[in-house]
Amino acid sequence: MDLARFCQQLTEESQAATEQRCPIILKENGSLVGAQADEGLLRHIFGNLLTNAIKYSAPGAEVEFAVRKQDTDAIFVVRDRGIGVPKEDVKQLFQAFHRGGNVGETPGTGLGLVIVKRCVELHRGTIQFESTERIGTTVTVRIPLFEH
Repeated sequence: MDLARFCQQLTEESQAATEQRCPIILKENGSLVGAQADEGLLRHIFGNLLTNAIKYSAPGAEVEFAVRKQDTDAIFVVRDRGIGVPKEDVKQLFQAFHRGGNVGETPGTGLGLVIVKRCVELHRGTIQFESTERIGTTVTVRIPLFEH
């Protein structure tokens, strides 16, 4: 698949779906040619992560979506400057129906990150989550997409 084109398309779709609430800054580093991936799984992963980043950020706050190739891996980073996740909630992020204690009236089911994690694992990848309440969240996904 054309990973650069996929990321550009997903960025545009996410902005349209959220009515341009937050600008998404796409950063591509190096050649992304030759990726082999299940586009549906990638769409679940990054569609959800981008939607969350926008949903939990103030209107107009930038969301960063970066992708680069490192050896056989594609490394994706979604970074926001939103509400962040309280420390006591971080350990439960990938449990079904758990939502952060600071989400207030923001709608959600508590299933998105469970699905994201499962999709990453199906691609033999890893997901790393860093968050500071009232500062923002960074999610790093590493997936082997360039194996021969």
